[in-house]
Amino acid sequence: MVKERIAGIDWLRAFACLSVVWVHSISRALVTYDLPESSIEMARLLQITFIFATPMFVMMSEYILSYSYPNRTPNEFWKKRILYILIPYFTIPFVYAGYFGLLGTFTWEAISDRAFNYILFASWHGYFILIIFQFYVLHFIFNRFNKYLNPYLLISLSILITMGYNMFFKTFSSPGGNWDLLWNHYGIILFPGWLAFFTIAYFAGRHAIEIKPFLKKAGPGFIVLTCIALLYCIYNVMDGVTGISSRRNDVLIYTILLFMSVLSISVYIKKVPYLIKVISKYSFAIYLLHMMLLQVYARYLPYELSVSAFTITAFVFGVISSIAISWLLKWIPGSQFLIGQLRK
Repeated sequence: MVKERIAGIDWLRAFACLSVVWVHSISRALVTYDLPESSIEMARLLQITFIFATPMFVMMSEYILSYSYPNRTPNEFWKKRILYILIPYFTIPFVYAGYFGLLGTFTWEAISDRAFNYILFASWHGYFILIIFQFYVLHFIFNRFNKYLNPYLLISLSILITMGYNMFFKTFSSPGGNWDLLWNHYGIILFPGWLAFFTIAYFAGRHAIEIKPFLKKAGPGFIVLTCIALLYCIYNVMDGVTGISSRRNDVLIYTILLFMSVLSISVYIKKVPYLIKVISKYSFAIYLLHMMLLQVYARYLPYELSVSAFTITAFVFGVISSIAISWLLKWIPGSQFLIGQLRK
């Protein structure tokens, strides 16, 4: 039986994708302009407001998976995801390395060294792919033992585990040596740091239809709590906790509440505008390509713009150019191994 299409899925995916580009547009502005401290502080507040972007994006991946396949997955599940999601993790870094090679040393050795550094150390923004694949494994485990699982207990435990994991890496520094790899790279992507996001998305997707009445009643409460959580994040930034990262526990709570708020709003959404459908469709490709395109925009922009105008136009350019390039690439055989699979 074909399951009901939830209109909110496209809104959530587009919302998360656009937020990712917006955060990185702000970061690009901070690198491009020599700003006074007051402007930098404002940029940090904008970033903390949208720092939920990557966690929300990976939550959407599990939400869709859990809603679509609550019990068993299709036969070619792993094949398609390895080909069209995991392989781009290994191919796109060569595109980025090639671009930086054009700006510096354009040799195969230099390009391959940079690309392998991205891949081995997960030191590029595509690290979210490794998180998603851990979610796939967890999804199979949860499905296998679902009848024994208590959603309320597991959600509570997963939040505590993730908060404890974040606190551990915040409190203790690396012992040095080989441990630096864990602390500075793999520590960011290991599943305990994302377990709360997975568990909530898993149960929300699995029971998407059943929880609609609850979301309608609790929606206003979620929205109020989200605003309070955001204000607390902003307060922490202004109070000196300036590390803008999704691994902060205040951001963890803020992201979870925002996810539930958007879900509660999406209950009332029946139709999806064409633009939102397009952004949702190309979201994976936008995520992969936009960082390089933002750098291209900053480097070759022929006009002098204010920092505000630069940030907004860079954001628009990052989204539109990513979609345009993806649309052109999808007609080339083999491009699905670079930007994922898109319908022609």
